[in-house]
Amino acid sequence: MDYQEILSAIRALPSHQQANLIAELTGNESAPDYLSLRRNQLINKQVGCPHCGSLRFYRFGKDKGSQRFKCRACSRTFTEYTGTWLAGLHKKELVNDYLELMHKSMSLDKIKFALSINKKTAFDWRHKVLSSLEEVRKDDFNGIVESDETFFLLSEKGKEQQTRKGRKRGGSSSSRGVSKD
Repeated sequence: MDYQEILSAIRALPSHQQANLIAELTGNESAPDYLSLRRNQLINKQVGCPHCGSLRFYRFGKDKGSQRFKCRACSRTFTEYTGTWLAGLHKKELVNDYLELMHKSMSLDKIKFALSINKKTAFDWRHKVLSSLEEVRKDDFNGIVESDETFFLLSEKGKEQQTRKGRKRGGSSSSRGVSKD
């Protein structure tokens, strides 16, 4: 193979495999930025134990490649992913690529083919990411809210004695806005 064939073969690889190849060729096999962020916060005691909130914990070995910690206050162990949306994910090396594709508003089918994962996995990850964002932004609600009124016809379905004749499949009001209907 000549240089151009190798280059075109590398470009055909998914982005996560390209990153792994670069890391292997350069000898720099560090964790991706997003994944190592929480580990660095825990090592530098910037966040507390996910169970009790104490900053009195220490490194306690490794579990499936992730750093494990043990809390001195509650005597419980946890990993860097405990309490995050990443807990329980099997393909953590694809998370950065997934977030990048999700940020580009790609469909689940396109993400599925780009990362070689199941569509259900892509769907589950999307909902995990979105639910974790909801938790972060619970108190940060500001801006202008507008609401229009919507009027529904009075329904007496299920009542024993109705004050009007029953409607079949919906119906419409005799006048716009609030009325006797």
